[in-house]
Amino acid sequence: MQLDEKKVVVAACLVAVLGIALLFLMNETPRRMNIAQALVSQENTLAEVAGTAENLTEGKFSLCDQLCISVRFSKIPSAYLLSDGRVAVVLGRIKEYRGNRYLEAERIDAK
Repeated sequence: MQLDEKKVVVAACLVAVLGIALLFLMNETPRRMNIAQALVSQENTLAEVAGTAENLTEGKFSLCDQLCISVRFSKIPSAYLLSDGRVAVVLGRIKEYRGNRYLEAERIDAK
């Protein structure tokens, strides 16, 4: 059985285009939500949550509106600009540890 070069090239291009289209369709965009929604979201959901920073310690702080969620971070320089009472917008993934939800921050914007 002989393969036609043109058919192989066309098939390879088609597979590449389908792969790129699949990547665009699967691209995850963050969901804007309040803290109450974040506390009941599925684990690993990419979320953007705004609130007031409280109880800052090394590597973590609480983000509060009417409720609070713990935010954990590492190697995010903008996190060190925060102070208690300052408004922050956190982009991160919802995680759970021993039944408690928290945000694993990927980006923190201090307002």
